[in-house]
Amino acid sequence: MELKWEDEYDSLYEEQWEDQIGVLPTAKVAADIFDKNDCKIIMDLGCGKGRHTVYFAQQEFNVFATDISETAIAETKARIKELEFKNVQFRQHDMREIPFDDNYFDGVLCVWTTGVGTLEDCRRHINEIHRVLKTNGIVIIDYVSTSDKQCGIGDEIEKNTYINNIKGEEDIPYHYSTKEELEELYSSFSGFFIKPVDYNFFDRNGGKYTIEAFVVIAVK
Repeated sequence: MELKWEDEYDSLYEEQWEDQIGVLPTAKVAADIFDKNDCKIIMDLGCGKGRHTVYFAQQEFNVFATDISETAIAETKARIKELEFKNVQFRQHDMREIPFDDNYFDGVLCVWTTGVGTLEDCRRHINEIHRVLKTNGIVIIDYVSTSDKQCGIGDEIEKNTYINNIKGEEDIPYHYSTKEELEELYSSFSGFFIKPVDYNFFDRNGGKYTIEAFVVIAVK
């Protein structure tokens, strides 16, 4: 499968200062790519409160909303019930151990989830995503870059991995990725495309801030 998605990214990422509770441009790109490649069964891996689960359900995909947090699953279930969608299922699990059969999903979306943990944790979730994707299945996933202003803050426990990195989450390790590292991690896929992106927001005081990341689009 040929990877030619640069134009879709460039057009969507012209929309600056995305609302933190809105649908991220990455999810909009993912829905378009999944639709064009006839992907029907989609996992929203690390669904959080379900904003992208709702968006994908609206696009008429068959969605599996999954998260390690029981609270997140409960909140997403409540939203789906209120909206009366029938095309969403739920599963609580760790993304390093995905409880689905091999070759199960046509597509996987995973945004704002992968930074927590170590490099080995990244390797484990990538191996699991590869396992549960069908042949020619597509994953769209993001990673916070070493260019991000938070990288380097705290105590480095391994290369580009820090604790005491984020206030209130001092004991949680956060890993920051390089393009070269991601190229190695996704080498088992038949093809992949890596693009640097900025997620831009306003904080509570009206100030602007940016998360610098990479989006990976990979085909099994």
